[in-house]
Amino acid sequence: MGSSGLDVTQYAAVVLTLPHNIPSGFGKANPLPTDLLTQQVQITVEMFPINSVFSVAAGNATVIPTSLSFAQFQVQQVMFNNQGDALSRRVDMAVNAYAFPCEFVQQVQRINLQNSAASQSVVLTGFRSGEVKAIHLWLTRAGDTNETVGGINNPFNWYLPLSVIMTYAGDIYARYEFASSPLWNLINGDKAPAWDNVLTADAGGAVLSQSSVLNQWVELPFAQTHLDEDSHNILSHGRPITNGIVNLQLQTPSAQSDWVLNVSYLYNATLLFSQGTCDYVF
Repeated sequence: MGSSGLDVTQYAAVVLTLPHNIPSGFGKANPLPTDLLTQQVQITVEMFPINSVFSVAAGNATVIPTSLSFAQFQVQQVMFNNQGDALSRRVDMAVNAYAFPCEFVQQVQRINLQNSAASQSVVLTGFRSGEVKAIHLWLTRAGDTNETVGGINNPFNWYLPLSVIMTYAGDIYARYEFASSPLWNLINGDKAPAWDNVLTADAGGAVLSQSSVLNQWVELPFAQTHLDEDSHNILSHGRPITNGIVNLQLQTPSAQSDWVLNVSYLYNATLLFSQGTCDYVF
């Protein structure tokens, strides 16, 4: 931050999307039936070191914070008016099972790209056995991410590929050329895959500058899309990839040596409750 940035109390908040829920009233599924579990629900949050989060201009003598002064973790829970309405009170869950539909988002994979402005081939692997509903991808640059103390840190500066062609088993499932992916993604949904971001840069003289930018990502569907209003009660099958591979023809906005492709796979999944435990079923 700049020399005066740390004089102001800094606040930050983030929504953690759980497998059974979304940060919106539209398309929200039923509450998670925790009455069927014999143990508490545990959520583990991992954070980067605090001193690697701040950006500092070269030559700035500002002391970077090394710890948080306060942190809060809060959840919203729906309670029964009558505990007798709980499924565990009405059904013997030792011999029965309850299937709770949800969406599984696989952890992001990062692939270093070639230093080329021409179209290049990328092979996507690492699929689990199950139905893939979509693949989300975005570009970042290694130079924007600073995981050490000092320097400039813009980890959420995402770039839109100029073109993406997704092929599986010889069939083309998505062809987004000439930066047309935002249009197709908007047609298939109810909101654009983009958000307004503020970037930090070194303005010289130990001062930081800020600028506004539109960051975007690409959604590559393997299944019929539904709006959030009805997606929680309409099953839309995806494409079983299993041990197969997905091929991409990708073009970056420019020739740079530090382009990184970020991909995340979305699966149809079910949380199966039985005998006091809960497991994913794909």
